[in-house]
Amino acid sequence: MSINTNPQVNQTRPVYSPSYNAVQINMDTPTVNAPQPSVIYDYPTANGPVYYPPVNVPTQPQPQPQAPQPAPQPAPQQPAAEVPAPSVETPAAPKAPEAPAADTVDIDKVVANLADPDFDKQALQMDEIAKKGMTNEADAVPYVQEDVFNKLIDIMNVDSSKLAGPTDQQLELRAKAAENDAVRVKAEQEGKDPATVEVPYQLTEDELKLANTITPLEQAERNKEYALFTTAILQKTYGDEIEKRSGNVVALTDLPAAAQVVNELKENPNPAIRTAAIDSLRYIQRPEYKDDLSRIYSIAQSDADETVATAATEALASLEKPAEA
Repeated sequence: MSINTNPQVNQTRPVYSPSYNAVQINMDTPTVNAPQPSVIYDYPTANGPVYYPPVNVPTQPQPQPQAPQPAPQPAPQQPAAEVPAPSVETPAAPKAPEAPAADTVDIDKVVANLADPDFDKQALQMDEIAKKGMTNEADAVPYVQEDVFNKLIDIMNVDSSKLAGPTDQQLELRAKAAENDAVRVKAEQEGKDPATVEVPYQLTEDELKLANTITPLEQAERNKEYALFTTAILQKTYGDEIEKRSGNVVALTDLPAAAQVVNELKENPNPAIRTAAIDSLRYIQRPEYKDDLSRIYSIAQSDADETVATAATEALASLEKPAEA
């Protein structure tokens, strides 16, 4: 498929129907000069009404969607003229099937995973995309598809208000577990063995399991953060590919889903997601976007949540720093 190498800003284009062509070609690996998270898709620390327990996406087993594996390449065959004629005629060997391209991705399966009602299946698919894109941006190219962006936007737009959240008992147990952890951390900082320190609360295995059970509300909110960062990786890939091919820099307003990310920063009631939106914008920021991002970050500095306001202040300051080589 072709790639639009001269995108134009279209102010009347619907926010949720981005107009762009899918990138279907290999690309060189560019330098990622934006801030990156210390871990990919770890559960964030809650700063708002939603509590995120300190556990990770289930990994046993970890049924991550797999791209089709390339078949073995056939050994190169020498021209017939260079091969000594056999004394006895032998049948020709069957021709090996052509191996698929190494970067082949089953987009239909990717889209199906992102649309799956199982929140963990969504998360694992986004984790796969993010890891590939952060390791080598060229590996993210096959995922730059309109259907993929649309499903990521759908994840951000999920109405989680009616989903079950943590019970009072869970919240109480989480608070106790947090106090125990604080005591152990302090002991370790003092050079003591955390296992020998007496903690305030003796919690049973069942209580700890209940405390760390992720509720549907928390899963949905977690996935919105995942979707924001996955979108940032794919937007950067899209912009870098167009610049490499044409020398044109895609305007911030013309990046797929950029309007959605800004809307999450302005409208989402969860401060953790608003902070994730700032991180998403920082990942794609570049000198050409300085004026637009400066206005966005300046407004976010007035956010009622201290964590969001601080993140906006740091993002604003980062615009003045030279890009890393």
